[in-house]
Amino acid sequence: MEFERSMESLAREVASTFRAMVVSGPRQVGKTWLLRKVTKALGGYEELSFDDPALVEQARTDPGLFLQMHPGKLYLDEVQRVPELFPAMKRELDREDGTGRYLMTGSQQFPMSKGLGESLAGRVGVLRLNGLTKAEAEGRPGVGGYVPTMTARGGGAGGGVRELYAAVVKGGYPECHRRPEMNVRRYFASYIETYIERDVRDMVDISNVGTFRTFMRVCAARTGQLLNYADLARDSGVSVPTARKWLSMLETTGIVWLLHPYHNNLVKRAAKTPKLYFTDSGLCSHLLGVASAEAGLESADSGALLETFAVMEICKRHWYAGSDAHFWFFRDGEGREVDLLLEREGRLHPIEVKRATMVRERDVRPGMRAFRAAAGASAGTGAVLYGGETFGALDSQTVLVPIAKM
Repeated sequence: MEFERSMESLAREVASTFRAMVVSGPRQVGKTWLLRKVTKALGGYEELSFDDPALVEQARTDPGLFLQMHPGKLYLDEVQRVPELFPAMKRELDREDGTGRYLMTGSQQFPMSKGLGESLAGRVGVLRLNGLTKAEAEGRPGVGGYVPTMTARGGGAGGGVRELYAAVVKGGYPECHRRPEMNVRRYFASYIETYIERDVRDMVDISNVGTFRTFMRVCAARTGQLLNYADLARDSGVSVPTARKWLSMLETTGIVWLLHPYHNNLVKRAAKTPKLYFTDSGLCSHLLGVASAEAGLESADSGALLETFAVMEICKRHWYAGSDAHFWFFRDGEGREVDLLLEREGRLHPIEVKRATMVRERDVRPGMRAFRAAAGASAGTGAVLYGGETFGALDSQTVLVPIAKM
């Protein structure tokens, strides 16, 4: 079973607008499937994969000759393996007009983006793909970016808190959704092995793979929390510089994402460090030993896992729709916090995530009030995403939204 992706129309638009396009994201999130759909629709592309070591060697040895040997439109898979190609691509693109000459995918973001920025600035459109959104997994790929309003209602499948945690534990990797009989636990164990062997070892020399696995588990235990390198290092048994390097690698390969604090003239950066999120709640659950909805509900990390699922659902919907939204979190000097701020069209929408099936206004009052006082007129409608089943309003500015029905 294949899933229609919300980003497909955006990818076609970008490929028809820019001379080159790259779709980056973690391994096995559907980048190849998406680009094959786009190249089939546009027509005339030769597909080359740099998972082939011989092809990598050819491209690295003489990038210019390599492109001359493949003179037409190219779809290049795992292009981060051959950054030497980017200057040669620039020369080719500067020789002719036209759009969509090179369509590329890559499992690493920063090295590829750095090479693109140095060589292909203004010539390449960059898209970010992660796992399936909840809407995509339910067969609703046309659902756009979520923005809180007092009247909107979702079209999700619904269900109780057990069904919600089943979705949290499964996560968004397409392979986990294609076959009902899929053993998700076995899938994630294999995924981590492949990730370490194919992506991590390409970037750094890790002498103790077991220690790196421990580091991943330690990071998973801190999803939704302020990033603290000293704590990561201590609990993993590595140095702080190593913790920084490894965390950067997890971010580069799209396994984790950093949410930065919001500040303005009234809010000094009480939280100077970002919050750490895994981009997939299923992988995070696996690393924490949570293998079922029941285990998720009973876990000490149940709130953090649900927050990870909800925050990434909102972010992915906006990324896939090509939205100009920006994301922050709020925390003032007294520790009053809002999980997520969605900034769009000059408005800041505060969003809280609660595991509870019943939420009262006083449960979110400190953070929401502190944020609205700091943001003033720029504060927009807020939302509390929760584990219940009923839409409602907490007050005249805050809507209550069941995560299961988003």
